[in-house]
Amino acid sequence: MAIAKPQRNARSQGQVAAPSPGAGWAAVLLAASLWGTTGIVFHALGGSGGSNAASIGFLRLALSVPFLLAMARARTGVWLAALTARGVATLSAVGLAMAAYQLTYVLALERVGVAIAVLISICGAPIFVALISVVWLGDHLRARTVAALTTAIAGTVLMVGLPSMVSGHVHRFEIGVALAVACALCQALYVLAAQASSKVCGPMHAGGIAFGIGALALLPIAWGEGLHISPSPGTWAMLVYVAAVPTAIAQTLFLIGLQGTGAVGGAIASLLEPLVATLLAVVLLHERMHWMGGVGAALLLSGIGILQWSPGRRVV
Repeated sequence: MAIAKPQRNARSQGQVAAPSPGAGWAAVLLAASLWGTTGIVFHALGGSGGSNAASIGFLRLALSVPFLLAMARARTGVWLAALTARGVATLSAVGLAMAAYQLTYVLALERVGVAIAVLISICGAPIFVALISVVWLGDHLRARTVAALTTAIAGTVLMVGLPSMVSGHVHRFEIGVALAVACALCQALYVLAAQASSKVCGPMHAGGIAFGIGALALLPIAWGEGLHISPSPGTWAMLVYVAAVPTAIAQTLFLIGLQGTGAVGGAIASLLEPLVATLLAVVLLHERMHWMGGVGAALLLSGIGILQWSPGRRVV
C-alpha cells in the first residue's frame, strides 16, 4: 500500500459520484439484506464443520480482500490506491472497528446469549451514531430522523424479543452486557469511519485495504484459539460465499449508499439485517415467528420508510 500525495483523478482512485438519496437507500438496504444471509451460513458452518467463531470471523475478512481488490482492479486498472497518511488512518479505523465489532459480539454471545447480545449491539449502533454525530461532529438531528430511529429500534426490540430472565452468574452477565455495548459502539465507529472513507478512495479499494487490516488484527486471536475449519468442499464453498457476497459486495454497496443516506440513515437501514435473518430462519430452518415479531418487523420497515421517503436533502 503506497503512501503518496492524493490522486486528482477520481477514476484512478475508484471513487464514485454520490448517489441520490433514493439510490443510496437502495444500496444500503440491499447490503443489509445480504448481511442477513450470514446467520444461516454461520449456523451451517458451526453445525456441520465445527468451525469456531474466531476462525469464521478471520476468514470472512481475509477471504474478502482478494474479491474486493480484484473488483477495484477491474474498475480502476490498479490493485491498490495511493493513500495519504490520513487515508491510511481512516481505512485502519474501518478495519479495526470491524474486527473489534466481530470480537466483542462473539464474547458477548458467550456470556449473555443471542437475544441480549443482538438486541444491545444491533439497536445500540444507530443510537451511538446519532450521539457521536451530534456531540462530536456537530450535526443536527431532524425530528424526522429521531422519529425514524425510535420507530425502527422499537420494531427491532419487538422482533428480537426481550429475554424473560437473567441466567448464569450475575458478574458474567454484567460483563456480557458491557461487551454488547462495546460491540454497538464498535459498529457505530465502523459506520462513521466507512462514511469518511468515501473521501479517501473508492469503495472497493477502501473495503479491500480496510478488511485486510481487520483480518491482520484478528489473526493472533484466531491463531491462538486454533483455526478450526472443516476441509470439506461444502465448508469452503460457504466461506467463499460469505467472503464474496455478504462481505465484499455488501461492503461496497454500503460504502456507496452511505453517501446518499448519511451515517444515521445507514445505521438505521442496517437494522434490516436481523429481519432478513429471521425470515430466512423461518423459511429454511422452519423456526416460528411470534405475532409480536410480525408487529416489530412492520415497525422496523416503517422506521426505515420514514427516512427513505423524506425530502431530498441529505439526513445525518
